[in-house]
Amino acid sequence: MKKILMTICLIGGLAMLWSCSDDKDSYPVPSDIENLKATPAPGQITLSWTNPADENLYYVQIEYTIGATGKSYRKQVSQYANELVIDNLLQKYGEINFTVQAFNRGNTAGTIHQITAQAEKASPTFGTPVKIDLDYKKIWTNAPFPTRPIKDLVDGNIATFFHSWWSSLVEMPHYLVVDLGEEVSAIKFRSTNTNRANDSSWKTINLYTSDSYNPAEWFDGVEKIDGNTVDISQAGTHKETTLTGLPDGVSEVYNSEVIPLSKPSRYLWFEVTETTKGTPYFALGELEIYQCSMVVLE
Repeated sequence: MKKILMTICLIGGLAMLWSCSDDKDSYPVPSDIENLKATPAPGQITLSWTNPADENLYYVQIEYTIGATGKSYRKQVSQYANELVIDNLLQKYGEINFTVQAFNRGNTAGTIHQITAQAEKASPTFGTPVKIDLDYKKIWTNAPFPTRPIKDLVDGNIATFFHSWWSSLVEMPHYLVVDLGEEVSAIKFRSTNTNRANDSSWKTINLYTSDSYNPAEWFDGVEKIDGNTVDISQAGTHKETTLTGLPDGVSEVYNSEVIPLSKPSRYLWFEVTETTKGTPYFALGELEIYQCSMVVLE
């Protein structure tokens, strides 16, 4: 009987101990976070704060509702982190109010903080790049050199190459105008330098697009035209971007990022304003252009 009573007492004592250890009131009130900030970016908002120096904070909880969708969210961040990136947002959702609280190990909430922010416009998403089959007869330049023709730019062989006119001055910029064959919404390109160490490749490019192109009015790939004497805006071009710092290495490859176009366009204008060796001409082993489908979320 004595052994039974001792066992009962022992079990009871352990139960009381367990109950006490699980009592949320046994933990200090969670220390507060400071310097709460909301930083918008395309398609996302980053919440950041400063954690207290002590260990009374166990996790931070963020709650918010997106009014446009009616969906509510609750997210928790451990004591070892001090920010939360909230993505998959759209600018058109408008301002979002965030409730931020610190909690201790007993799940006791601390001070309520609220902050409001709106995401920046979400970036478009792109499909898998698809190589365009370029026709050299539909690529034109203002500085043709007959023994290094455009056809060698798209023949798949870097041992042959395109070289703009060099034996007398055809002033920069030098141009390549490419018919993509159809309107595209986004492109990327891959260029390969020649396999000759002394060749000067393109270094800085302005990229333009247009809806149409007439070789008789602009560059027919036969006549040499000083680039500083023309205003390509008269061709209905629209500047898309400037690319700088393209490589100088022998046979070195440059892969551009995907470039979303301002609107679907068929003609691509490469305006070469600077070369890797500072020469008023450039050479390239190969040029490949890829089209990408584009989904604009807003």
